[in-house]
Amino acid sequence: MFKTESKKVIANDIEFYSYILNQNYIGNHEKLSYQQYIDELNDTQGVEGFIYKNYCIGGNDRQYFSDENGKRIDAVRQKIEDWKTKKEINENLYYFLLASLLEKADAVANTASVYGAFLKHLKKSAQKSLDIKPALLEVNDNEHEVFNEDANKLIKQIEGDILYLDPPYNAREYGANYYLLNTIALYDDFVPRGKTGLREYSRSLYCKKREVGKVFNDLIRDAKFKYIFLSYNNEGLMTKEEVQTIMKKYGRYDLLTTEYQRFKADKTENRNHTAIGTTEYLHILEKP
Repeated sequence: MFKTESKKVIANDIEFYSYILNQNYIGNHEKLSYQQYIDELNDTQGVEGFIYKNYCIGGNDRQYFSDENGKRIDAVRQKIEDWKTKKEINENLYYFLLASLLEKADAVANTASVYGAFLKHLKKSAQKSLDIKPALLEVNDNEHEVFNEDANKLIKQIEGDILYLDPPYNAREYGANYYLLNTIALYDDFVPRGKTGLREYSRSLYCKKREVGKVFNDLIRDAKFKYIFLSYNNEGLMTKEEVQTIMKKYGRYDLLTTEYQRFKADKTENRNHTAIGTTEYLHILEKP
């Protein structure tokens, strides 16, 4: 097994898979010659690696993927890392190929929505063979930087005109919901825990009722941006009034609201929701 590395600082392994996607869709902007690598990945024979042994019925009691697809994921992930280690691909192509794998692995996953649990029987889409397709690549002249750091530390190092914030809004940590995509992304060696094969992860302070107000206040206070937009909703750990009180301390404040129908997955998970909709808040701050 191996540990993925990057020139960027990676402070939180929970979100490494999203870092990869962002590196491709935001960081990548120049033309890449990728088709020969996609073709070779699709010709790769499956191997009994970490995903097969821990997340397929043939290697374990868990059935997040079919045996065939688990072996294919292992083979493709190992091949991409081998190319990177041997410097046969550069960092941009590395993230592009990983993004292509993650998207197609997700498409054949045997789950209802997120990765909190697997289905007892393989659903129709999970029975399809993993076929790597190129991720989207938008060629343009814009340079971007992508970070995967603690937001409250990073905010002290960056500045700009507009800051858009979309933090976790409740106590449900993302680590349990998307850990398997992160496991494919990291492809490191650990002992999966419990029936679902969870990996260890650190809980965000934005998911803790007693901590969220303070860390949010610090983030807004330290932000060197002219305009700040926060996406939050009426079920968040911070109330609308708490957010307003904090943001008003640092400049001119405004609020927009939109009503949304509840996400269907909420009805199938044990969350005891009675409301049929949610109110999305867009909190707006102009700092002097």
